[in-house]
Amino acid sequence: MKALAEAWEEALEGLVAHEDRHVVYLNPAAARLLGVAREKVMGRPLLLALRDHRLEALALHGGERLLEVRDRLLRVKALPGRLYLLDESEAQRRLRTLEEAAETLAHELRTPLAGMGPLLEALTPRTPQEKEVLALLRAEVARLSRLAEGLSPVRPGPRRPVVLLELWGRLERLLGERLKGKEVEVHLPHTLATDPEALFQILLNLLDNALKYGRDPIRLLSRQEGPRLGLEVRDRGGALPDYEALFLPGRRGVAEGRGQGLGLYLVRRLARALGGEAYARREGEENVFGVSLPLD
Repeated sequence: MKALAEAWEEALEGLVAHEDRHVVYLNPAAARLLGVAREKVMGRPLLLALRDHRLEALALHGGERLLEVRDRLLRVKALPGRLYLLDESEAQRRLRTLEEAAETLAHELRTPLAGMGPLLEALTPRTPQEKEVLALLRAEVARLSRLAEGLSPVRPGPRRPVVLLELWGRLERLLGERLKGKEVEVHLPHTLATDPEALFQILLNLLDNALKYGRDPIRLLSRQEGPRLGLEVRDRGGALPDYEALFLPGRRGVAEGRGQGLGLYLVRRLARALGGEAYARREGEENVFGVSLPLD
């Protein structure tokens, strides 16, 4: 117990322990983040230490939120009798810097990609093998163009009814060889009024993620949940320690892997631009990565 107490005294994460709406413990990190003196709030009413009704409500009722408190952006998580505080101000600043860099990169990619399309169209394949290679090159250039647009601030295009099963046909053609030997089950019976290109990019990134890191069988499915539609890719990979962190840029679910860890980050940006949200969780023996989008 002594070692645990010493660890919390040195921790970067703030901890406020409370009972009957009174503070029973406040570590130095929490005192710094809340801007209070420990000796003045120990044993006093909880609100006196928190000085914020939003924090008090979380502490009393539980939950997790990202809140701006005392000019800091705090990740706040409340469990019975405990309130955890983590300063994410620097992480958010880095994220803004990364988004600016991504915008610059997208701008620099657009010009060469725009020139590659006409060059490929000018080629005349003479054999079936050359024709197949040219088709793959065109598909990859189109994919790179979509990725470049995905790096820019997301602006959804015109919405129209999209038959989800038709998107699977496009995915199948684009992924081609990567799907061979894979056990992929597809159940997409719905039609959704949305931006088809944004939705295609979401499904491409989710499926690409499962093909890289998941295990068969991989299931691509849609299901209605009241006024919303859930689109999910499920696989039998091992349980992951932190699903929410995978939506941060540069994060992958395994220590080693291909890519820059931007796929799920882009999925969340696109989902929010369409009025929805992206999520990931463990459900039974499956890892579930999906988006929830409004039907209307």
